[in-house]
Amino acid sequence: MSRNMHKYEELTPYEFDREKERASIIYVGSGPLEYHEEPNALGIDLFKGYQWCLDSAEINGGIVFPPLPVAPDWFWPLDDWESLRERWNQVKFGEYTKMPLLYPGVMFSRDTAERVYRELLETFADFLGFKLCVFIGSHSPAGQMIKYIVARENGLCGEWELPGRDFKGGKFHGMQVMAVGSLDYNSDVVKAYYAEHDIKRVNHGGLWEAAINYAINPEYYRPELLDETKYPQHYGALKEEHFEGCLRPVKSEFRKFTPKFAAELYQTTVRRLADDVRKIYQELTNS
Repeated sequence: MSRNMHKYEELTPYEFDREKERASIIYVGSGPLEYHEEPNALGIDLFKGYQWCLDSAEINGGIVFPPLPVAPDWFWPLDDWESLRERWNQVKFGEYTKMPLLYPGVMFSRDTAERVYRELLETFADFLGFKLCVFIGSHSPAGQMIKYIVARENGLCGEWELPGRDFKGGKFHGMQVMAVGSLDYNSDVVKAYYAEHDIKRVNHGGLWEAAINYAINPEYYRPELLDETKYPQHYGALKEEHFEGCLRPVKSEFRKFTPKFAAELYQTTVRRLADDVRKIYQELTNS
């Protein structure tokens, strides 16, 4: 089996140094293992950031850290460890208008996630000496966390305050950090498709994430598993149509999935990400 010469773990030390000389860029994709409704693989948040990193590295060069399955849960300023443990005891089959702790996911407390992310950044900057880190938090709170850490480092927000919506990164121990969330390069594509097909809300685990799942590997999206007459549903069957207060996707939106949309969404994300990486790296190196 041939190696991918951008994967950190597959490089020899000599190859690592040569690739770092060619493009001093380190990529990280971070997300949890998390329930995204019945048809989607649990690793979608982990897969999407990692694959975007690999694709950008193929275009621009650089080294991709192994996929990082560490991320905080929902709702800023996020749960500490005790609060997270309390949520384990909530009823698993939650209401349709509330977001439960999504079994069988694995989440981390905000303090653990922050420490892991910060220590990685310090290692990349102070020990390995990379010029640019592309850190993709491909789960909303993971994206918020990396943006918070970099903004906090630059004095742009207070403790557990989020930076402004337009914040895209900054210096960390002399290394430039691109702090990226999962919708930063594609929200307009998602919203346009939803408007065209009368899909009411961009929901967690909905059509847009199913499309990314499919684009990475068609086997990661299994719409037949939405049939509650054949398969047990962890949080109850999805409704057919959207209603006021609905916080989950609905069956009708999945019927509007097409491979063409999946390819467009994925390719647009990669192209825009890679363009930004190239621009920022050229500015850093004056090349």
